[in-house]
Amino acid sequence: MQILEASAQVFFGTILIFVSNLIFFPLLGIEATTGANIAIVAINTVIAFAKSYGVRFLFKKIETNHG
Repeated sequence: MQILEASAQVFFGTILIFVSNLIFFPLLGIEATTGANIAIVAINTVIAFAKSYGVRFLFKKIETNHG
């Protein structure tokens, strides 16, 4: 179940990051092609998934050892 929750969080986060990049990059004077935006989002997605899964794994391990 941990991987499913992490995947759902990352999926919706990916959409949010992509849209926010489209909005905020121009406001910050950053010019990024759609391809560059997708690459940035992909890198952030991998990082976000690893972080989300890692944190869930850590808390589950703590819960198991102290519960």
